[in-house]
Amino acid sequence: MDVQPIDLAEGLAFAAEVRSGTLITLRRDGRPQSSDVHHAVEGGTIVFSVLPDRAKVYNVERDSRVVYHLSHEGSYLSFDGTAAVSPIATETHGPAMDTLIAAFRAVARKEHPDWDEFREAMVRERRRVITVTPTSVIGLIRPIWR
Repeated sequence: MDVQPIDLAEGLAFAAEVRSGTLITLRRDGRPQSSDVHHAVEGGTIVFSVLPDRAKVYNVERDSRVVYHLSHEGSYLSFDGTAAVSPIATETHGPAMDTLIAAFRAVARKEHPDWDEFREAMVRERRRVITVTPTSVIGLIRPIWR
């Protein structure tokens, strides 16, 4: 079995089950930089929260081209696409916080036990969300997953 183009919907369905992968961004000098993250698939995108001072945030803000790679039990996919970083959550209510709450629910697959505590932590940590919009995917999904 060779690496081959995969239907984007099928790739996203696989990604929704795997739940973690590696975001590959471009450094200022063009070299790749990788970051392991836990993700969720939301409406055709891959989302995860980040701290504001991480290399992946600076890289995405400078150059939105990314690869999101994941592997699980002999299957692997590489999504080409673009990424965007949400605004920093500076208040406990508002659009930036709504984005963080949606990302938490999607990644954790549950409600937070204390939303007030969550909101305060997100503001204190100046959290953001990276949204990857894949445009294509290649890889191999083993028959066990199909």
